[in-house]
Amino acid sequence: MTWRVLGPAVAAAALLGWAVLAPSAALGAGWLIAMLFWLGIALGALALLAVGTLTGGRWLAAMRPGLAPAAATVPAFLLVGLPLLPAMRGLYPWVTQPEAAAPGVAALYLNPAGWLLRSALALAGWSVLALLLRRDGAPRLVAALGLCFHAVAVSMVGMDWVVSATPRFVSTAFGTALAVTQMFAALAWVAVLRVVPAARAADLGALLLAATLGTLYLGFAQYLVIWYGNLPAQVPWYVARQASWWGWLDGAAVALSALLPFGVLLRQRWRADPGALQRVGGAVLVGLLLHLAWLVAPGHGLAALLAAGLAVVAIGGGWLALADRRLGDAHGR
Repeated sequence: MTWRVLGPAVAAAALLGWAVLAPSAALGAGWLIAMLFWLGIALGALALLAVGTLTGGRWLAAMRPGLAPAAATVPAFLLVGLPLLPAMRGLYPWVTQPEAAAPGVAALYLNPAGWLLRSALALAGWSVLALLLRRDGAPRLVAALGLCFHAVAVSMVGMDWVVSATPRFVSTAFGTALAVTQMFAALAWVAVLRVVPAARAADLGALLLAATLGTLYLGFAQYLVIWYGNLPAQVPWYVARQASWWGWLDGAAVALSALLPFGVLLRQRWRADPGALQRVGGAVLVGLLLHLAWLVAPGHGLAALLAAGLAVVAIGGGWLALADRRLGDAHGR
């Protein structure tokens, strides 16, 4: 218990000291990576709760003890996101150089006021949905409308928070890929917790395998469209993420979050084994964190990875405490 409090406190103090003594864009990039990671688990859980409520799938009852506490943490990110505001100048070129974006885009869309408004609306809407869906018996209409809102919000936030760091880069599949990745992270989190009864472990394994395939497909589809469509203006985005050892980082991410779970989950016996699923879930979460670092950190150097490591611990300490409290409430502790 001491380390669960001391570790995040030390990490937060280190980040604060860094921000005061040597502020840099890498610090903001690291915070963004960590926020995307923990928020991704929470939003993936929220999306799965909505899907399960709408479809009436039997898997939801078995996974709700892990999904509901994670989704209930979404409102906390209204506060967690505040450090991104002073970091915007270093993260997004269009803040100081509107001409970096396509003509007219900066004035109509990519501007600080619009970014802040869209982010606030998305986080507020997700918070309301989390409060409505975290308990059993939510109306299906709420789930249906919530999924419609989520589809728009996750695409909008993905473009604003990640893609707009390279203003001329365009990917119409990025929002969908981000949403599927978040659900993948939530399923991995449930597997790590081992809250699913052994009799229902096969359902979790099947969903993890489907999420693995969906994540692989959407990630490759973005690259394939740019390559097959011969879109040279989009190539620099990939070139920057393959330069130096960034390509190795992506390779590790793919190995941990795609190749390893795909190989393990093809075996029916392992797909129904809670212990195997727990180990796969842990590997997937590490791989997805590395993938987020690959998306955001290039251009900010190794310092961004150090900041991300500290921020993952700092944010994670509070997130885990809040999720654990919700989990305890669900079990009547």
